[in-house]
Amino acid sequence: MIASTFYNVTAAPFLRGRIGTDLKFDASGEQVMGNLLDEPYGLLLDGDHLWAAIGHYPDTDRGSLLAFPHAAFADVAQGEVFAEDKYFGAGKFSAGVLDLPFGRQEAIFLLRHPSGKILVGVFANDLRAASWPEPSELLVVDPTDLRPEAIGAFSLDLDTTPCNGGWKIAALDDAVSRVAFACDGNDAVAVVNLPGDFADLAPTDAAAGMSACSTPLASGTVTTQFVAPDGAGGLLAVQSQILEPPKLWSINGSCGIAGAPGDELPPELDTVRVVREPVLLRPAGGGQPAMWLLASETPVPGVLIVRGGASPTVCGQVSGLDAIEAAENAPFALTLDATRTHLAIGAGPVSNPPFAEGRGQVLWATLDVAELDSCAVAATEVVDLTEGTFVATDPRTWVRAPNMLLIAELGGS
Repeated sequence: MIASTFYNVTAAPFLRGRIGTDLKFDASGEQVMGNLLDEPYGLLLDGDHLWAAIGHYPDTDRGSLLAFPHAAFADVAQGEVFAEDKYFGAGKFSAGVLDLPFGRQEAIFLLRHPSGKILVGVFANDLRAASWPEPSELLVVDPTDLRPEAIGAFSLDLDTTPCNGGWKIAALDDAVSRVAFACDGNDAVAVVNLPGDFADLAPTDAAAGMSACSTPLASGTVTTQFVAPDGAGGLLAVQSQILEPPKLWSINGSCGIAGAPGDELPPELDTVRVVREPVLLRPAGGGQPAMWLLASETPVPGVLIVRGGASPTVCGQVSGLDAIEAAENAPFALTLDATRTHLAIGAGPVSNPPFAEGRGQVLWATLDVAELDSCAVAATEVVDLTEGTFVATDPRTWVRAPNMLLIAELGGS
């Protein structure tokens, strides 16, 4: 079963429920052949709907955006599934669920603008192909006008360096005036500037008013999939490969590179190679450098600590994360709550996640950052939210590689 899974992480964390998104049903649960994979990725929550980017519905080259009204889940019991047959049948959506066909390949990365508009990063390539030569797009969607012709589209086929195979997108400020792309198809970074009156414009006009810069980074056998803000208008860009230490770049909001990429590792972490998602733990400012947490895959599964500067560096590792099943899983995705004192971790199998047993994990941890300036962070009160939920014979319970996490804070909790 392909699904989005939801947990309540208040005083006593628990599995709230799942939403099934297996719209082209495969009873085996494998979902690896042809066009069967209706994979949810980007998620957003507003006052009325849960928004989910579905990568391969109606087909692998034409994804969709689904909007689930909060009221649709009122009768879903704790731990149960809001199954596909409750809102979809014969190619049509019901129960108040809305859909917007993107007509684009892998439009799966979502950001919510303060105006309520939705920004969508389009990868624009076949993820399973050997190369990703097509330039990406940034789409603008008005959630009150879900017509394909109302979508605004800004191409990243830039005159300087195109952004091919744009992966992770990130807002560089709370106003979401700039959006950064990690361009994995040609190992670059792009920054898109939104027009100052973005909130008042129709999506097509908002996209028409955008501009962008870009810069190439190291190329070769590296991945260039992740960026994160530094809290001062710039960003951290992350590159990694299996043969050399990761490269960490400090880039300003105008695509200027601050210095040589940081690639030094402390002795106890000198074997770190493949890393994934970074999250901003402490914004730069007041004379202090930015600090990030960084998911580490192989051969040292865990969460690293990165210190900012012209050449950012890995300076330590978060302690207390023994709950990660290191023999099977490694962190893929990280996200922090608004106070930056709680960390969610999506951990999954390093080798062939689509074929592995669904024993991935979602962890919830409290962070002790009292010694952050010494590059020490401790995870406490670590809860494995997936513990006890896996049933080998029931694909509805499988968690393979949770690559995308969203913390939604409702009512101040």
